[in-house]
Amino acid sequence: MKKEMTFTEEQKLFVRSAWLLYNNRERILSDPRMAYAPISMPNGLMYCGDKAFKGATIGVYLDWWQECEKAVVTDEDGRRKLIVCFGGSMLSGWNKCHMVDEEGLASEARVQGFPTLWHSFSRICHRYADGEKPEQPYCLEEVICRLAGRYEE
Repeated sequence: MKKEMTFTEEQKLFVRSAWLLYNNRERILSDPRMAYAPISMPNGLMYCGDKAFKGATIGVYLDWWQECEKAVVTDEDGRRKLIVCFGGSMLSGWNKCHMVDEEGLASEARVQGFPTLWHSFSRICHRYADGEKPEQPYCLEEVICRLAGRYEE
């Protein structure tokens, strides 16, 4: 029996909002409180779990989608999809990636070159972990509300 991954409400919000975030990446990356908003997606490696990717933020994802060509998948119909969650094995290359297209349709698939995904995501996570963090980053919901103009001070 195939086990389906279940996401928390916050994780579902991230998946639904991935393209909104991607399309507003310049604005988000120019505001450290937005860029450092935490994202708790269950990315992981076989035998390590999700320990390797603690501290992922919206900025990590935005930089990853820009810097790693394998993090944005184009399917056989020409639809672009952002990888929002992944897991796999560095030794065998086996992987499962959850992605979302521009219409908000979520899917899962295996991708070629899993080590490239893992290495680039890990490198960017470390870069953010070593960077100067704002005192109080926004949460994901605050970032989305600010982008939609629905946030009051």
